[in-house]
Amino acid sequence: MALKQNAKHLAKALYSVSEQNKVLDSVHSALNTVNDLVKINSQFRAFVQSKRIKSEEKVSILNNVMGEVGHPLVSEILSFLKGNQAANNFRDVTSLFNRRYNHGKNIVSVKGTVASSITEDEKSSLKSSLDSILGKNTDLVINVDEALIGGIRLRIENTYLDASVQSQLQTLRGELLQL
Repeated sequence: MALKQNAKHLAKALYSVSEQNKVLDSVHSALNTVNDLVKINSQFRAFVQSKRIKSEEKVSILNNVMGEVGHPLVSEILSFLKGNQAANNFRDVTSLFNRRYNHGKNIVSVKGTVASSITEDEKSSLKSSLDSILGKNTDLVINVDEALIGGIRLRIENTYLDASVQSQLQTLRGELLQL
């Protein structure tokens, strides 16, 4: 529980400092880039978790290696975290920061699933419609699942909307079985 509280404090402090220094967007981008690296690259994760590398050295290395895609504030946060839980703690800090960032920027996360791939124009049109309906900027991610047959499934944060043919067929099947 103390680790979660620590992540909350770090995310809150990072957001406040970023906002005050007007670097919120670049810190957000760097935080997510580094978080992706920690997830997929075991050598980078081992570096982050290392207790042998001093904090100052870690910051210097991160700033040099990350260059334009990194940010000194993110390097400082990473240098603060050590040990086996460093990657998990960083993931928690990133998640909490992103939640605060999205709230501050009036952004809502939407994940859509369609039966076949859609064009960029169709995706843009869907995004525009969702923006106006929800009254927020949408961060739209589209996945393809051929099992849907047709239609769309949307997950808007924690709300699920299912307008797929697969769902309609399952409903019809249930109704027919009750007869």
